[in-house]
Amino acid sequence: MSRRITAITAQKRRTDRCSVFLDDEFAFGLHQDVLLQSGIAVGDVLEEDQIAALVALEERRAAKEKAIRLLAVRARSRRELDRRLTLAHFSAPAREWAMQELDRLHYLDDLDFAIQFVKTRLITRPQGRFLMRQELAQKGVAEELIDKALQAAYAEIPEADLARQVARKRLRTLGEFQSPKTKKRIFDLLGRRGFAWEIIQDIGENWQGLIDDID
Repeated sequence: MSRRITAITAQKRRTDRCSVFLDDEFAFGLHQDVLLQSGIAVGDVLEEDQIAALVALEERRAAKEKAIRLLAVRARSRRELDRRLTLAHFSAPAREWAMQELDRLHYLDDLDFAIQFVKTRLITRPQGRFLMRQELAQKGVAEELIDKALQAAYAEIPEADLARQVARKRLRTLGEFQSPKTKKRIFDLLGRRGFAWEIIQDIGENWQGLIDDID
């Protein structure tokens, strides 16, 4: 069914958007960029497929805008971003187009995201490779990229050194350095942080050296 554009008016609350009226009834809103791109004007007659195409253009633009806002808050993996767009009720075609646009703009790079995520986590909450690998996998980072990110991050500070740092920091707050209870609490902490058992075992075997390193 054909419908005629009877008015295109600027929206009061969002001046970058316009309201499109078909046959004297509000039909849909368009961002001014989409309006210019479409080339429609008052008096044009639109078929149903043309209306659907205009609405799809608007949704694609909105999905891209939403994705850029999310990335401005913090870096995200490709799967993370797609999940957030899904939760925002964007259709699969709109999400796919938005991701392609972000790729074109070089805004998406799962390897760079993974490396920066690991480095930040090692500063804010040091942990072992096992737990780090789990977190990156949950964010949808591919296995080969996880391997590269972990290799890059732990090349700067070996996992064993990081574990000793965590143990020393916690030990300072516990006292009673030789207490079996203290040792267990340290080992439990390192286990929860995802450090390899071989590393935890080595710390236990060299316990006195750990104590001697405490300032």
